[in-house]
Amino acid sequence: MSVNGHAGWLLEQLPAGMRRDRVIAGFVRAFEEIGDSVREQVTDVEYELDVNLASPEMLAYMASWIGVDVDEAMLASADPQVRDAQRRLIRAVGQALVWRGTRRGMETLLEALTDSRVDVHDSGGVFGPRDTVPPTSDVVVIELDHTGLLTRQQVMAFLAEELPVGVRVDLRIRSEQQERR
Repeated sequence: MSVNGHAGWLLEQLPAGMRRDRVIAGFVRAFEEIGDSVREQVTDVEYELDVNLASPEMLAYMASWIGVDVDEAMLASADPQVRDAQRRLIRAVGQALVWRGTRRGMETLLEALTDSRVDVHDSGGVFGPRDTVPPTSDVVVIELDHTGLLTRQQVMAFLAEELPVGVRVDLRIRSEQQERR
């Protein structure tokens, strides 16, 4: 049995006797059609899972996997700065998950959020018996060049979500300090 003079990719795998049976060939052709549609969808999956190339809908779905609440309208925004900021945030959260709550994690996330150079100074850490332990403080000093598309209040709200309860933040924005001079 053939379609347009040749058997399909799945039908060709059957023994010759089964290929000639019209009922079996009909079932196999139906599965070929289903398989072809699935294969067409799967060929693009690598692009849909790339944060740089994924559609806004897929980005929002991927962001939900890692606990990032994004606005699909912002992901599809005509403003490239807004779109890029959202994609940068999703990428950074994925990379920083293992560092959540640490200096490195905070720097990674804040750099993605603000597109700014970030320095985090805190007295936390793990120290051995022979290490010199710095004096402890419940204040984390965070220095940013600027807040990017966010306000100071939005950055502080983000920090309140990410830092442990009871930690105080001294947020220093270098561009504001330079303006005062």
